[in-house]
Amino acid sequence: MTGQLFVTGMLRSGTTLLQTLLTNHPQLFVAYQPFHQLYVDVKRMFLEEQGWNRLLPLGDGMDSSSDEPDRFAAWLRSRTFDADELRLLISRAATGKGGGAADFSAPPLPAPLGFFGLSTHLHASLATRFSRDDAGQVGSKEVLCEEYLPAMTSEGIHCLLIVRDPRAVIASANHGRYRAQVGDRYPLLMLVRLWRKSARAWLAMAGTDNATVVRYEDLVARPDAELEAVASALSIASFPDQLLHSPLRDHRGAPWKGNSSFGDKINVDAASDGAWMTKLSTAEARFIEACAKTEMEALGYAPEVPPRRIAISEFTENVVGVRPGYLEHYALGPANREIELARWDAGAGDGPASP
Repeated sequence: MTGQLFVTGMLRSGTTLLQTLLTNHPQLFVAYQPFHQLYVDVKRMFLEEQGWNRLLPLGDGMDSSSDEPDRFAAWLRSRTFDADELRLLISRAATGKGGGAADFSAPPLPAPLGFFGLSTHLHASLATRFSRDDAGQVGSKEVLCEEYLPAMTSEGIHCLLIVRDPRAVIASANHGRYRAQVGDRYPLLMLVRLWRKSARAWLAMAGTDNATVVRYEDLVARPDAELEAVASALSIASFPDQLLHSPLRDHRGAPWKGNSSFGDKINVDAASDGAWMTKLSTAEARFIEACAKTEMEALGYAPEVPPRRIAISEFTENVVGVRPGYLEHYALGPANREIELARWDAGAGDGPASP
């Protein structure tokens, strides 16, 4: 029986690099973001059935209900989709912006069927489409899907979650090629909260069954050791020796050019790891560090200069070029600033809390 894999993490955290390395292993087929719309649509269905309305179905971790993660995991295991729902989900699955399977269509399925049956069918069909039926484990990478991990791991899907220094993540998201691709910038607070959600999921998943957690910085600094650990976790042969010394290929078999905001890459490359230092203003970096202090420390990203409360209380964001629809929710006005300051004062910002 073919095993199932899933790679996720915050956008710009190295999910594509990890997915590409995986799919270059002869025993694995891991596609680049083929069905992102499926995860958005399914989460939206869950929210609508709870009577909740959210700007982002794939949330930022600031949900109003503390039992939402458990409720969503239980819903994923028990909810079945009727024939009309299946047709809609399948027809929309590969339509997400920037997806990696725009020309793909899956065969119909008998109803009723649950999420995991649908997901398995889609990934198996995609592996067949690219003549990778020989792969012992198949799956995909999809960003921002951390809320799916508890239910997935409990269903025997091996999940890999990658995290990266939030300053590097935000610099990559708001500058360079990625900024040019999306056409505008994200509010800093939105990116900070999405990163905190991912960081907390990383810490929660570390050491649990069917989960492998990776730091981007470790992957690019020590790829041999990190990939050996991944191979062991997946119970597969070691990654081929030549993998790190040859150009990589994407899941279609075409030459891979990387997904960096700051230049092409044909393999593992740590060259852009410190680019955030020239892309973020000092005030932006200090704001990120203060808002993400606890998670950064827990993940080994503690800044040399301890964060201070004033980095939140007196920060003013330059919102030129920021997407208006997101800014309506994530502008650093009095309400959002108070939320972040209350979080600091409650202990998320231990240490020198006074200006």
